[in-house]
Amino acid sequence: MSPEGQSTAAAAAERVRAVLEAAEQSAAALRADATEEIETQLARAQAVAERLSARADEIETALQGLADRVREELTGLRADLEELRAVKEGMEAPLAEAPAPAPPAPDPEPVIEAPAPPVAQGQGVEGARVIALNMALNGSSREDTAHYLSENFELDDPDALLDEVYARVSS
Repeated sequence: MSPEGQSTAAAAAERVRAVLEAAEQSAAALRADATEEIETQLARAQAVAERLSARADEIETALQGLADRVREELTGLRADLEELRAVKEGMEAPLAEAPAPAPPAPDPEPVIEAPAPPVAQGQGVEGARVIALNMALNGSSREDTAHYLSENFELDDPDALLDEVYARVSS
C-alpha cells in the first residue's frame, strides 16, 4: 500500500475509533440518566407506599375504636332491654292479679282504685316502683299515685321514686 493509502486508512480508522468512543460515552450517559430516573421513581414510589401504609394504620385504628364504641353501645342497649323486660314482667304480674274495676261510687268524693290488690307495707322499693309505673301508665295523677304509695308502702324517698316514674312515662 502506498503511504498515501495508509494515511487515508489510518485517518478512517481514527474516525471510526472516535465515533465508537462518542457512541460509548453517549451510551454511558444514557445509562447514568436512566439509572438516576429509576432511582428517583423508586424513591417516590417508596414515599407513597409509606404514606399509604401510615394511612391504612390510621384507618385501622379508627375502625377499631369505632367497633369498640359500637360494642359498648350494644352492651348498654342490651342492659336497657333487660331492664325493660324486668319492668314489663313486673307490670304484667300485678295486672294479671288485678280485680275487675268496681262500679263508680255514688259518693261525690273521688275514689282511688288500686291498680292491683293492696300490697303489704314494706314490700320494697321495686314493688312500689312497679305499682307507680302501672298507675302512671294508666293515667293516674301523680297525687293519686303518691297517696296510694303512702298508704301501702314505707318508702324513704317517695318523691324521688315518683320523679323517676313520671319522667319515664312522659318521655
